[in-house]
Amino acid sequence: MKNEYSIEGVKCGGCVAAIKEKLSKLDNVNNVEVNIQEKNIVVEGVASKEELQAALSETNFKIV
Repeated sequence: MKNEYSIEGVKCGGCVAAIKEKLSKLDNVNNVEVNIQEKNIVVEGVASKEELQAALSETNFKIV
C-alpha cells in the first residue's frame, strides 16, 4: 500500500536523507520517496500516519 502525505520542514538533500533514514527503520515501511519541491512523502507499507510522525518525533519534520 502506498500513502502520500504533506510534510513540513523539508529544505534540502540532507532533509531527504534524514527522513528516509528514520522512516526506513520502521518494520512496516518498505520504501520512502521524498519530493522537496512539492514537500510531500510517499510511503510504501502499512505504517499509520501516527507511527510515521512518532519516528520523526526527534526531528523538525512534521507530517500534515
